[in-house]
Amino acid sequence: MRVAGVREFRNRVPEIVRSDEIVFVTRHGKLSGILVPLGSPRDLPVDLRREILDRLGSAIAAHLRKRGVGEGVLQRDFEAWRKSRHARRRGR
Repeated sequence: MRVAGVREFRNRVPEIVRSDEIVFVTRHGKLSGILVPLGSPRDLPVDLRREILDRLGSAIAAHLRKRGVGEGVLQRDFEAWRKSRHARRRGR
C-alpha cells in the first residue's frame, strides 16, 4: 500500500500504474482517490463491478445533464460517428 499526493501521482503515473500495490491519492492531506491495480477486471466480485458501473453511469448522467446534453443529442452524435467510421473502413 502506498500514499501519493496529487502532484506526485501526476508526475509518476506510468510508474505507479505499472505497480502492483494499492495507491491512496491525497489532496491537501485528505483522501481524494484510490487506485487498485487489476490483473483482470473479471477478478472483481460481481457486486463490486455493478456498484462501479452504477456510480460511473450516475456520474456521467449528471455531467451530461449539467451541460444540457440530452439523449437525442447523444444518439445523433453516435450515429454520425458510426457512419463516418464505417465509411473510413470501407474506403481502405
